[in-house]
Amino acid sequence: MKIDDFNELSALHKAILAAKFATFPDPACADMTSSPVLAGVSNDIYDEMCRLQEKKVKGAGEEWQKWRRVKDSRGFRRQWRIAVMFAHRDSFFSSSDHDTKISMAKTLLSPFTCTGAELDEFLAQAENGGGSGLEKLVKEHDLTGSTLCGCSYQDWTEGGNAHLVLGLKKGGNCDIFFGGVRRYSVNMEGQSSIADSLPAMKKHTVSSLTGIQKFEADFVTGGSTRHIIIESETAEYWI
Repeated sequence: MKIDDFNELSALHKAILAAKFATFPDPACADMTSSPVLAGVSNDIYDEMCRLQEKKVKGAGEEWQKWRRVKDSRGFRRQWRIAVMFAHRDSFFSSSDHDTKISMAKTLLSPFTCTGAELDEFLAQAENGGGSGLEKLVKEHDLTGSTLCGCSYQDWTEGGNAHLVLGLKKGGNCDIFFGGVRRYSVNMEGQSSIADSLPAMKKHTVSSLTGIQKFEADFVTGGSTRHIIIESETAEYWI
């Protein structure tokens, strides 16, 4: 099957981006982010979109290639952060040699393009990771008033994993990854109604006891409260 209609290619391009760079990916599609096959298809689709635009308007293809850059005047795209966090938590990436890591970085970032210096920065961020420990997180960053952008839990045989995303009041997001989850609880209290804003954190506590870290917080919106409790062996965060 050959697709040469721009609108169909654009729809496929958007679908691939949504799957590759999902904040909370479907467990059944978790391997799509690091798939060399999907990366190749993604690059081919974007190349063809550029070709069709250039055929339609001279110079348009070059402009589309500029949009493809993973870093623009405002900084790195959101997809960069998603790819870096994935690489940091991937055991194969962490145990690979330099050349393999470069190849994996290109796969994770596709269809976006980057310079050699940016690839080196990708490796540095992926290898160094974010911060570690809930108590360090709340000591260094004010989470008061943060909004709950989303949370997920996956129960693997070797221990559950949870992911919490907070929208910081000062701007930007805080991703918290919990490993070896012992308890994951999200309870709703009050009347559920349509709200015009994300749930806002009203209070939160963190603690650590005998190797288990505990995060507990209330998020309120539209007359209802979400009470979240997560207990885990590890907790790592990215600001």
